[in-house]
Amino acid sequence: MSGLAQDSVLRLAPGCRLSAAGGPEDLLLIPEGALRLKGPARTIVELCDGKRTLPKIVEELKRRYPTEDAFRIETEAVALLSRLRDRGVLEHV
Repeated sequence: MSGLAQDSVLRLAPGCRLSAAGGPEDLLLIPEGALRLKGPARTIVELCDGKRTLPKIVEELKRRYPTEDAFRIETEAVALLSRLRDRGVLEHV
């Protein structure tokens, strides 16, 4: 896992929140506006609860999506989380 430390524990930064579940589209509301979440991105962000380490998040994703390629799950989840952290949407606990 690159881009984030193995022991990274992330949560949404102050002022950031997910739109209500079940709406017409999944949005991550941030102070500058909103980011549209596609595919499993909402699930990935929801797992950033300030308790799980990065490997635990990836492990949970692999459990929820058992038919998907494990390497792809890890690579794409880490890439998304790294981008969100770099934008200040996620913070380290």
